[in-house]
Amino acid sequence: MIRSVKYLFLSIVLIMLIPSVLFASTMFPLEPPDTSSPRATLKSFIHYTNEVYLVASSPNEDFKLELEYLQRAARCFDFSKVPPTLLSDVSVESVLRLREILDRFDLPDMNDVPDKEDVKSTGIEKWRMPHTELVIGKVVNSPRSGSFLFTPETVSRLEEFYNEIRELPYKKSDLDENYHGLYEQYIYSSGWMIPDGFLSDLPAWMKRGYFGQAVWQWAGLFLLLGAGLFLLWVMWLINKRMKCRFDDCSWEIGRLLFPFSGMFMCAFLEYLIARQINITGQVLAVFIMGLEAAFLIFSGIAIIVTGNVIMHGIIASSKINEEALDADVIKLVVRLVTFFLVFILFYNAGSYFGVPVTAVFASAGIAGVAVALAARETLANFFGGVSIFLDRPFRAGDYIVLESGERGEVKAVGMRSTRLLTRDDILITIPNSVITNVKITNQSLPEPHFRVRIKIGVAYGSDVDKVEALLLEEAHKNALVVDSPAPRVRFRAFGDSSLEYELLCWADHPQNRGRVVHEISRDIYKKFNAEGILIPFPQRDVHLHATDWNSLKEKDEV
Repeated sequence: MIRSVKYLFLSIVLIMLIPSVLFASTMFPLEPPDTSSPRATLKSFIHYTNEVYLVASSPNEDFKLELEYLQRAARCFDFSKVPPTLLSDVSVESVLRLREILDRFDLPDMNDVPDKEDVKSTGIEKWRMPHTELVIGKVVNSPRSGSFLFTPETVSRLEEFYNEIRELPYKKSDLDENYHGLYEQYIYSSGWMIPDGFLSDLPAWMKRGYFGQAVWQWAGLFLLLGAGLFLLWVMWLINKRMKCRFDDCSWEIGRLLFPFSGMFMCAFLEYLIARQINITGQVLAVFIMGLEAAFLIFSGIAIIVTGNVIMHGIIASSKINEEALDADVIKLVVRLVTFFLVFILFYNAGSYFGVPVTAVFASAGIAGVAVALAARETLANFFGGVSIFLDRPFRAGDYIVLESGERGEVKAVGMRSTRLLTRDDILITIPNSVITNVKITNQSLPEPHFRVRIKIGVAYGSDVDKVEALLLEEAHKNALVVDSPAPRVRFRAFGDSSLEYELLCWADHPQNRGRVVHEISRDIYKKFNAEGILIPFPQRDVHLHATDWNSLKEKDEV
């Protein structure tokens, strides 16, 4: 997160990454501090912190020059173990704390500190300041490899060292007879939003320090956190009760209010806590890390909610069937993009917080292979869904017949399974891995009409022209029969006892086939009866001779 630059007392503290070429100074703007040996690093640190004090004590204080000197002093430290989110604050506090520590005891003779020649001749890689645990070590496997810097362990313990010596008096300084360090002035100062007169009017007990913070700073900290939580609660209630005020409610933009409000609130609280109340040390680290974590959580929620808003907006605005495969594919693509963005967010967040994300995700990759093997059937169904999307053998609403004879309407095509509603109103769920490997008859394609064949026989001697006209008339009268293609009648054969006709017409939908056959057959029967057209049926005449009858009668009597 990029923090705004704010001028407060020693606002130089704020941004350590601003290029020094932007500042007017008499130094070479790109010349780094000499860190070629423990002696060079110690001398560089003392020199640049002396310059910071002199510039800060000058009547014509030059903030840009202070920042430049502080930046150079900070380059004498190895901050590789400090999370990037805390780097700007930790770097300044480390510079001021270490100077406070060095100001309270006699420094070793510089001739006793290893220089570049000693490093070459002895191969020394670490030097510990006599009678302390302050260590300057050689950096390896880093962009600054070969430099001698105050070690990460020293950086992490500076607050502990400072608390042990803070009550000791300052040693005599060549800078000023009344020399006092800048650290406590820095940590108990406020930002530009808090008037100087406000702090000066506070009672003495409000200015006392506890755990590195003044009482007024503790009060301001908890007041800000309480106000932030209250505002977030209010935004949550507004977001919950907000209703769409437009005719087209497909794009639910209002759902983004809460996560983006949370992101803004976390960023604003972080700025106020670090820059205006000027919380420092471990207390700052805890709250900043917490706010950064909350910011990332709200960011993840914002990405997910944005994906859902876009997904539902596209589906609704394009009039896509919610249960169709197109909708499923849109959902899949949006969710994959959402997952990828969340993955990138938290991957960068891991690096930002100093978590070894590469090792974590490498382990997750191995676990992912194991999960994939265990879920191979699910993956087979997923790729079956992809195959259905690419081939488009059927869609939601189509009427299909499976190889097993099951027939019905496709209700939904998902990425895992297809649901089929049979004519018995039974919903069948078929895995996509199965349905892509069987023969399927789609009765809704290429046209949604379904051909109906009704066979009928009329008696020999019937008026064939009248029969054809009556059959066509009944077909045209039925509301479920389409006009195009037009119904037609075919004289198929001379049967044993009838003239065999076939009425061909098309039902508007395959699921209406049975109803069309029923209604037209009923109407034809009624019409033929009314018009005197006979529908013959097979008959057998049995002739019995008198001798046969008598023999049968005798058998019955027996």
